[in-house]
Amino acid sequence: MAKALVNIYPGLRASMSYNGDDTETLSKVLNISGDTTRRRLRGEREFSVGEILILTNRYGKTFEELFGRQEEQAGRI
Repeated sequence: MAKALVNIYPGLRASMSYNGDDTETLSKVLNISGDTTRRRLRGEREFSVGEILILTNRYGKTFEELFGRQEEQAGRI
């Protein structure tokens, strides 16, 4: 049976979607491979501090807005 996909970074995914960014774009922005990007988005690997700074600057959002827990994000949408 296939695993259910869980969006562990809803704020980041929403910002990516709003800006028309896909995983390939994010890979280029972060200067990492596509596989590494997908692992980070699935929560298998953590984003580095440098990558987080790049993303907060790119999307004009705070760390909490991009990487806050799903329950916190649900109340803001």
